[in-house]
Amino acid sequence: MGELVSALDALADDDLHALVAPQLLDRCAELVRARNRIDAELARTVRHAENVQAPEHDGQKSMASWLRGHCRLSPAAAARLVRAGRALERLPMVAAAAGAGGVSAEQVAEVARAVTPRALGLAADQGIDLAAVDAAFAQVAVVGGHQELVAVVDGYLA
Repeated sequence: MGELVSALDALADDDLHALVAPQLLDRCAELVRARNRIDAELARTVRHAENVQAPEHDGQKSMASWLRGHCRLSPAAAARLVRAGRALERLPMVAAAAGAGGVSAEQVAEVARAVTPRALGLAADQGIDLAAVDAAFAQVAVVGGHQELVAVVDGYLA
């Protein structure tokens, strides 16, 4: 983690006024990819902490309550992060794409709607291959726009 902090410190020291427009746009794109990777790693870590009941070691009953109390996240943000971790655990292709920086936390929140316990139960009842759904979601998330992914998830849920 120290290397990450050092890299962020170095970025903060960059003189943005010395960059021309294409350089600024490239920097923005790289920072978004890095943010996506960090968001995916945070969700993965939150899910593992939830699985091993880590919050109980700190007097909390859930990861969401720990995130609210210790990280000062809003209830909505904490719940979204916990759902993201659960979704990425169920959708390994989406998780890999997010881990590579190609899928945003907002996109993960959209696909998470498709892997709630209720949605998974309905899919199992209908014999739906979750691996195929995962592949389709990952493909659309990486190459399509956000609204296209929303439409695909809505279509799947319908």
